Amino acid sequence: MDVTPSQYFFTKVEDKRSDRTPVAFLVSSASAGANLNLVDLRGGTMGGLEAFVFGAVPRNPSLRPISVHIRDCKIVEKLADSSRGVIEGDVYLDFGYFLQRNGEPVHLLDFQGGMSYKRRVGQVAVIEPIFRKSLVNALTYFHNWVEREAGTNEKLADRVSVSMRDYRVDNRDDTVFYDPKRPLSWSDFKGRPRMGNFAASIFASIAYEGDTKLVDGEVQIDLMFKTYMLKNSSWVRPGNNDYGLNHEQRHFDIAQIITERLKRRLGTMDLLPHNFDRVVSFEFLESYREMNRLQEQYDRETSHGMDRAAQERWNAIIDDELRSFGVMD
Repeated sequence: MDVTPSQYFFTKVEDKRSDRTPVAFLVSSASAGANLNLVDLRGGTMGGLEAFVFGAVPRNPSLRPISVHIRDCKIVEKLADSSRGVIEGDVYLDFGYFLQRNGEPVHLLDFQGGMSYKRRVGQVAVIEPIFRKSLVNALTYFHNWVEREAGTNEKLADRVSVSMRDYRVDNRDDTVFYDPKRPLSWSDFKGRPRMGNFAASIFASIAYEGDTKLVDGEVQIDLMFKTYMLKNSSWVRPGNNDYGLNHEQRHFDIAQIITERLKRRLGTMDLLPHNFDRVVSFEFLESYREMNRLQEQYDRETSHGMDRAAQERWNAIIDDELRSFGVMD
């Protein structure tokens, strides 16, 4: 191969074959019929492939380490015309290419291909260059891909940076987004009161949106967090007072606390280019569950606001945590 990688080097060749018989099933003579000779590479299939890969492509350990997973590698022949001694053969290759990142293989690309050929009985010498050409095609396919994708594919990025912000637009429709300068009012509770003993109920929750771009080998993640309440899903019975409004506001505050905890946790993580989206999604789901547990604990310990002493304790706890995050003075 006449290539000089600028983005990668092959660090290992791994045997992932389900069938580990010798690489070639060859027709030996015009009278052989379906009886094929099993022939392997010098040094065995994997030894031969490893020698070929490392010999074909220059290795620079300062570049990205790539492992090649060999899922299939076969040469299979059949006697096509016994009267003329014509043999047909097929080369089958199935390779997977993986970036080694922190000891974890990151799947990049697959190659399934090969070549077909014809030969006559006794022309065994034609097999080797065809097989070699097939291997070159498999390696060239990856080489061209990685050299082309290095600047645009997130899996090939070197590092991750994260910026985080809150969405604090006071929409006039059904949604109120959390803003410490914009406390709730009873006019935000527009839903129809439900059956039961409660005087009011708030629908408060959290969400996030993410946008990414790749700049000079760095995945730049912009996360926008939303703590919100839905007006038409929140309701109040007539005659409620400021004490009751405070109880509902604290539900909203708790949702914001969960958002702040999530941001702090993500800010301390060493996110990786190939799985940052999975990690962020997982952490958000864990935070969502944490929010539900904390909301239930708050209602249980305050008896839904009926226990005034407990309500005061929770008011202080919530205010302290909001201050610790700089949400309120």
